[in-house]
Amino acid sequence: MIKKIGFLLMVMIVSISLTGATASQDDGYTSVPAKSDGTITPRWVSDTIAQGETNWHGEYIDYYTTSRHIDLNWGDTSDSLRLKVYSPSNELVATYYDSSDGVIDGRINMDLRNPSGIEQGLWWSEV
Repeated sequence: MIKKIGFLLMVMIVSISLTGATASQDDGYTSVPAKSDGTITPRWVSDTIAQGETNWHGEYIDYYTTSRHIDLNWGDTSDSLRLKVYSPSNELVATYYDSSDGVIDGRINMDLRNPSGIEQGLWWSEV
């Protein structure tokens, strides 16, 4: 009986950890940790932020795509940032934290996907 309970508990823990690291869904959007392919695509927006401040950054998507790469890198694990992503229709699509990509490293590195296509227009990110 104890072995069965231990096995069930282990299965539940694995299920919870896989669910948290794999995806979240909202209106067809799925967030998954980005996989690095070694390609570096520089697109830098440099800014500073202090405790209690909110910074907004916009990105215009004017082409059809099913994936949007989101990468916020502040490099300091002692500071915790939250990133909210809003669609052009002003809908909160995702909320990310340092641990959202499965690694606590001072970076949020995610892919936002929608098989029906990412909404075109001005996307806003709130840090």
